[in-house]
Amino acid sequence: MIQDSGNDTAVNVAGWYSSGLLTYAEAVKFEPPGSSWTLDAVQILGWDEIYENETELNEQIICMEIRDENLNLLYRFTDSQLPYFTFLGMPGFAVIEVPSLPINGDFYVCFYDRGAVEVGLELSDGVSNSYFFDLPNKKLEPAEVGINATEGLLPVNWIIRAVGH
Repeated sequence: MIQDSGNDTAVNVAGWYSSGLLTYAEAVKFEPPGSSWTLDAVQILGWDEIYENETELNEQIICMEIRDENLNLLYRFTDSQLPYFTFLGMPGFAVIEVPSLPINGDFYVCFYDRGAVEVGLELSDGVSNSYFFDLPNKKLEPAEVGINATEGLLPVNWIIRAVGH
């Protein structure tokens, strides 16, 4: 399921964001297409800025969560960013598989980049299902970031997608 425009060419080098904070996540709200839908994987457009000629890789821990419509935790994944986001100087889609997870109702994918990964984004047309998730306060805030030194914050869509059947 896609909550962004689906136009990967809308994302450019200026369209990357990393909070670097341990307890803040880029979050996207999804509505399953039917009552008996199962989540199998999550795709995240991003990269860790590692280039081909680098000899020492900076390994960091990332975290992804699946939360229900009331922000209750359904699944948590943690690992190094290296197996998922090392695309040698360019962005790509990381695929993080999850155990088949039956979904009943709206849900959120929350990705804690922790400064290890820059997450792809696109400017929103004003209708966005993208948020920042504040874990300690269990609170969602609209995804708005400063881009290209523009004044003020602009609404964005995170390029995070849900795959299921």
